[in-house]
Amino acid sequence: MLTHECRCCAHHCLIPEGECGRCGMYRGAGGAAVEVFPDSYLARYPTAIETVPFLHFWPGHAFYAVSSVGCNLSCPGCVSAILTTDPGTLTEALVRLPPDNVVSEAEAAGCRGILFCINEPAVSLPTVLRLADAAHDAGLLFGCSTNGYLGDEATCALAPLLDCVNVGLKGASDACYRECGGASAGPAFRTVRALYEAGVHVEVSAVYVRGREDEVVSAAERVAATDAAIPFQIMRFMPFSGGEEERAPAACEAEDLAETVSSILENVYLFNTPGTSRLSTRCPACGRILIRRAFNGPMGARNEWVHPGERCACGARVPVSGRMTAELRPEARYAGGYRPTRGLELIRGMLAAAGVADRAAQGRVLAAELASGGLSTLHERIATPRGFCSALRSYAAAGGRPDEGEQLASDLLSIVSGIRDKTVGMGRPRVYVALGHPLAPLFADKPEISLISSAGGYPVNRNLGRSDRDARPVTAREVEALRPEVVFYQAVAPVDTETFVRACLDAGVLTEAVRRGAVYRLPAGKKTGCLGWAASIAAVAGILHPNAGCPAPGEVEEAVLSCVRAVGGEITYGR
Repeated sequence: MLTHECRCCAHHCLIPEGECGRCGMYRGAGGAAVEVFPDSYLARYPTAIETVPFLHFWPGHAFYAVSSVGCNLSCPGCVSAILTTDPGTLTEALVRLPPDNVVSEAEAAGCRGILFCINEPAVSLPTVLRLADAAHDAGLLFGCSTNGYLGDEATCALAPLLDCVNVGLKGASDACYRECGGASAGPAFRTVRALYEAGVHVEVSAVYVRGREDEVVSAAERVAATDAAIPFQIMRFMPFSGGEEERAPAACEAEDLAETVSSILENVYLFNTPGTSRLSTRCPACGRILIRRAFNGPMGARNEWVHPGERCACGARVPVSGRMTAELRPEARYAGGYRPTRGLELIRGMLAAAGVADRAAQGRVLAAELASGGLSTLHERIATPRGFCSALRSYAAAGGRPDEGEQLASDLLSIVSGIRDKTVGMGRPRVYVALGHPLAPLFADKPEISLISSAGGYPVNRNLGRSDRDARPVTAREVEALRPEVVFYQAVAPVDTETFVRACLDAGVLTEAVRRGAVYRLPAGKKTGCLGWAASIAAVAGILHPNAGCPAPGEVEEAVLSCVRAVGGEITYGR
């Protein structure tokens, strides 16, 4: 039996004649380990660098993000699980392109460089090295995001070709890495130091799981031993891909942790927390905000304002690598950062609900969606119940179950119509919906806004006159001018009503709704996955019109489950 050390792993992994048992992305052949899918990409799109995320490297510039499939770790609640834990589903979606072609696409899109991200570059190492060489030959920058679980060979090969790297840490202890399928934490921290000492611009992201504050603090201390100025991104855990919700820390817990870590490192940022001020870059000398940023989806940030010039008003140099740009780049809802994986998970959930259970069939539909650029319009297509059901029909038909898709969509719309009928002729309370913080409104193009209308309310968010592609921050004055009677907040990560109300009082907004006790968490159907919006409509209708006799959310969930069972489908819980 032929064996060979796998190039993707941080420790010895013997590959039999066949493929690597750890990541499935290498196979033994002719006495060497070779890629299973060389020069193959799942997604390619221009994006603002802050969505990858990098915060101190060429801020505001567009980079060409590319990804493949596979990973050498398996982390609970992974935001990219559809790419990493089940790469076989998406192999038909892989597009083989020579490095020069990818470079040409990046240049045509006006990008400053190329970033390999979303999945682990070490499982496609030869491809990454070829692409880096081609990018540099064309005068482009090249970087990647990685879990840092690299062997010495991979680190030495990458170091001279990387301009920037974001190393994602799972914790500081060996136990945390064993939970993710690794052997110890050592390789990740060795990667941070080795790439930093090689002159690569290094940023670090560290997942924060509730109850594991010491892991983040210890990780910060180990990073500080290399350089206390390395940007350190605290990634508040979000329960993707079936992750346990109780592992997600509250916003106040994350803020407190960021404050603690700020005593160890100079540049500490807090992600996945709408409304936080800890995404902005401040002058290291006087504390002025130099780049103001806001939450922009999972693990992503968005620039709202960029200081003009290389020096602060106090004379201190702005602590970034490369030039900044004040250009604010709009992006489609399911483009940029980790948002494409959310779109793919949603489509796979719709397919499963319609009874398309075969992974190969699911893969063909997802491949067609990626090839057609469908993710760029997915958000607009599913923004209303009718639009969602139209998309459901289309995907089910593409998966070989047109009749089942038609039946399920019709049944879902019938359930919604039944709820609407109960509120006909009643008043339409003015409703404001926020994303975890009172000054982070959901804009009019979000599906949640159409749910308010379906439940018999008037969403005053529409009066703001902007969409999610508008980077301007919303002011307290704008929110106050909306005069809502009822307020809902969507908890992107755990935020209880008491915390949200306190944020309202601190910001001086929505005080009338607070006084009347008319502040609620936006209900979500927990048992029905991507179809949970039907139960949400029922729950909101019950709050807005308590005497209308609307069905209870639990009753609607059972009805939805019955519809799914009737077509032989199942509910999946990837978020």
